[in-house]
Amino acid sequence: MMATSCSRPRFVAVATAMAVAGALSLLSSATAGETIRVWKIGSPDSGDTPPVTVPLSLRQESTRSGFRITVEAFPARGFAAMFFDAVARNAAPDVLAFDNFGVMNGMTTGLGRFDGIGAEPAMRQHFVQVTGAFDQLLGRKYGWTYLFALSPNHAAARALALTAPPCPNGSSGTMLHGELAEIVPRVATAHLEGDAIGVQGYSDPDRLLTPRAGRDNLRVGGLRPCGLWGNERLAVALVNASYEAETTLGHRRVLLVLRKPSFQWRLLVAARDPISTDGFVNDLPRVAAVLAADAQSRALPIPATLLSPASGDFPTPLSGERFGTFKWRSSPSADVVTEIAEFAYKDDARLFVAPPKRPESRGQLSSGQLWHTGDAWYWRIWSVSRAGDVAFSEARTFRH
Repeated sequence: MMATSCSRPRFVAVATAMAVAGALSLLSSATAGETIRVWKIGSPDSGDTPPVTVPLSLRQESTRSGFRITVEAFPARGFAAMFFDAVARNAAPDVLAFDNFGVMNGMTTGLGRFDGIGAEPAMRQHFVQVTGAFDQLLGRKYGWTYLFALSPNHAAARALALTAPPCPNGSSGTMLHGELAEIVPRVATAHLEGDAIGVQGYSDPDRLLTPRAGRDNLRVGGLRPCGLWGNERLAVALVNASYEAETTLGHRRVLLVLRKPSFQWRLLVAARDPISTDGFVNDLPRVAAVLAADAQSRALPIPATLLSPASGDFPTPLSGERFGTFKWRSSPSADVVTEIAEFAYKDDARLFVAPPKRPESRGQLSSGQLWHTGDAWYWRIWSVSRAGDVAFSEARTFRH
């Protein structure tokens, strides 16, 4: 049975070297010993001032790159005027971190009116969003981190954001064997760079295809595989990549679900969705534990049956409830060991592990588990046998 490992195959070393080379090209324009200044801004809703601690992992990475890093914190009240004054004095911060986008766009709350630092297009063009690389600055909260291109040490901050991507939870990587060692980096790179033809060459006939959302042109620098779970018929791989695009850069995780119905691995899902690359990943060791390493394939399981809502509808909350519920009846097949709920949208997917209590039991998932995109979604249930064979329910659609 496949499991996580800390060994690193040849392609990991090559990919890491690519990421390091990209960072070194930026380091050539930065000076060792420079201080990268981080400003953290509180929320216009609460009026708080964030903590000023420097996350240990970020301090260690900056030290390895030859930089110092400092963190200052400010409440949202009056911050825009302070920031504009710093820009005028050539003393703007190199990195900004906040958990309320009103800091960027401006907003009115119960505490009054707050001007946005990026409300004017002439100023907005100088902000570069960083994903993944500086998330430690946000702590347990979701939020945003940005570089400011006119800051004194912008080159150093940019180089730090593009260092070789680490694996989550301190893992140093995982071993990929055989065909997967070639397919995983190719498909992950093609998916991130928007190479539809490259992805299509590996796509499973049962893959749900959804329209691709408009994204910046993106170039992948390095790849690091961070996990592999499954058996010889069903495999899930997690990859972290460094990248640069027109308005964003940093690190981005990709989850790939592949199955091998005959002689070749085929792609069922490629996901950047944060639930798929985090919460779903946390459930995968439990899924891998119930899959047999050498089970003989039997007849495919009987698919689950979707109950509600009807195709085209979004779940309606019951009286007094905030969210509605997606409901289905599990497969009647006795050898189904787990179910996976797939919600596909904009060339992405949000996945949930939902083990059936027993054959033909009722399963459900709150609509509160999804975020709003204003676009079409598709959902279905996978019934996974102990051997790793997968049967799919019908797919229904809704807008959310």
